[in-house]
Amino acid sequence: MRKNLILLPLLIVALALFAGCRQADDTSSEKAKPAPESGQHGSASAPAEPRIPNGCSPEFRALYDNAVVELHGQGTLDVVVVTDPLCWHCRLADKLLREYPKLYGTLRLSFFPRRSFIGSDMAAWVLEDAAGTDRLPKLAKFAYHDLKQPKTQDLMEARMLVLAQFTRAFPELLKGTTIEKLYVRLQKKREPHVLESAMLARTAHLPGTPILVAGDKVVLGFGPEVWLKVLGEAQMCK
Repeated sequence: MRKNLILLPLLIVALALFAGCRQADDTSSEKAKPAPESGQHGSASAPAEPRIPNGCSPEFRALYDNAVVELHGQGTLDVVVVTDPLCWHCRLADKLLREYPKLYGTLRLSFFPRRSFIGSDMAAWVLEDAAGTDRLPKLAKFAYHDLKQPKTQDLMEARMLVLAQFTRAFPELLKGTTIEKLYVRLQKKREPHVLESAMLARTAHLPGTPILVAGDKVVLGFGPEVWLKVLGEAQMCK
């Protein structure tokens, strides 16, 4: 009981500070809501109050278990971040996590490409293709710090422009192939899993990115003070 009383004000602060990358058709007047637990329905006349999201519940554990891009800190806490490499607030979150590696052990990235950031799914494909390799940390840092948003509304062109940035920075990606063939291979092998990750995010009723799931705690959106507090207080799922 005491734990919930402490957590409730924290989540209220988190929602007040909510900053994240929403759907392209979201309006600025909308406010973020806590992710409801599965099976919760409100009536038309008196909507039920959403429960405090639990990072150990099945829908959030599914995000962690499904994620293949894994980075490592110096702590012990299991963390998954629902993210889009071109989302500005996701980039702020990435910077924060790099500055405080002692607050987590295993960090997994679950990709939820936003319609507002056309071509970002290609960045997710590239990172998932490098999962488990020595080149992943450098590619991830490039994706969240140096990658530029393509200035086009054509999806295939945007993807190709994103891939071209990666291959210029990491020419070894084209060893034994061409950029066109690399595009086709990445789409065939990596797109289905990224789409699955996005589906899991929707199943958990997530409003956008970034979402921090640190052990048993969930934070919707980005706020540095809230993220640091949650990372310091979260408990591992059993």
